[in-house]
Amino acid sequence: MKITGSRKIHYESGPDMTPLVDVVMVLLIFLMMVGKFGGQNRYLVSDMPITSSGPAQAPVDPSQVPKQDITINVTSPTPDQFRAFYGRTVNATTQDDLSTQLAALLKEKTAAGTPLDDIQVFIKPTRNVKYTNIVRVYTAVLQAGYTKVGFQTSEG
Repeated sequence: MKITGSRKIHYESGPDMTPLVDVVMVLLIFLMMVGKFGGQNRYLVSDMPITSSGPAQAPVDPSQVPKQDITINVTSPTPDQFRAFYGRTVNATTQDDLSTQLAALLKEKTAAGTPLDDIQVFIKPTRNVKYTNIVRVYTAVLQAGYTKVGFQTSEG
C-alpha cells in the first residue's frame, strides 16, 4: 500500500492573513476619510484687515507707570512653617503677617498711580515647600486684595 498523504504539499499550514489585511485596509480608508490634513489649521484665524504697515499705536504717556509684577519667593525652613519674601518690602512667616504686608504694598502701588489690573503677583515656591503652605500664601495674597495671581516654578 502506498501512502501519498505525507508527500503532498500542505498549503494550509500557518494562519490566514487575508482577514487581517482586510480589516487594516478598512481602518486605513476610514481614517483617511474622517481625518483632516492640518494645512489650513496651522494659523490662527483673524478678522483683521491685511495692511502693508502695522496698526497704529497709541502714544506712550511717560507719566504712566508700567505693569508691575510681584514675585513672592516661598521657602520652608521646617515642613510646618513657611517664609515668604519679596525684596525688602515683604518678609513674613505667618499668613496674617503676609496678608498685612501685601495689603500695605498694594496701597503703596495704587497710591503711586498703578491700577489694580496692572499688578500681578507670582508665587514662587522652592521644592521643599508643602502644598498647605502654598495655599496659605495664596490665601494671604487674595486677602490682601490682589486679583491677578500666578505661580512660577523654582530653578533647579
